[in-house]
Amino acid sequence: MTETETIEDIVYYFAPPDELAEQDLERIIALVEAGGSVDPGRVRENLSHAFLIGYERDDSGQIVACSSLKNPRPEFTQMVREQTGLDLSGFLERGYTSVLPEFRGKKMASNLLAGLTARVGDRKLYSVIGEDNIGGQKIAINNNTRKMAVYKSPKTGKKMGIWIPE
Repeated sequence: MTETETIEDIVYYFAPPDELAEQDLERIIALVEAGGSVDPGRVRENLSHAFLIGYERDDSGQIVACSSLKNPRPEFTQMVREQTGLDLSGFLERGYTSVLPEFRGKKMASNLLAGLTARVGDRKLYSVIGEDNIGGQKIAINNNTRKMAVYKSPKTGKKMGIWIPE
């Protein structure tokens, strides 16, 4: 069931992917891919099987910000365990947070992450944030998370942090 939450006159929506209209899921996929920091080959699959997707619409009804709670792929959690010793079994991944440039600075990403976090029940969470993504790290800190481990992405060679709520 789609839930809403209003913060500072902005309505945020939270729904499992199978409850989203197809055009809304397509818009969210396009928004995430436009950010350029994720593998576009996995976005559709990961969002289609996500635990929950949060999003925000502008006055015209266009989706302008999104984030999600994804079910991590077993090969990813195994790679993290091998590199860092960190066991992410049973965790959800907060990720695919994207806000159109003209809507940034309005705390939409932070509010989406807080709303998603409030809806996880007894599940545990982590986020993956590039070591070079200062904006993402600031959002993580503002949402009471801390970096627990760093791994090197086999695909990109970039160092990535695993951030877990306190």
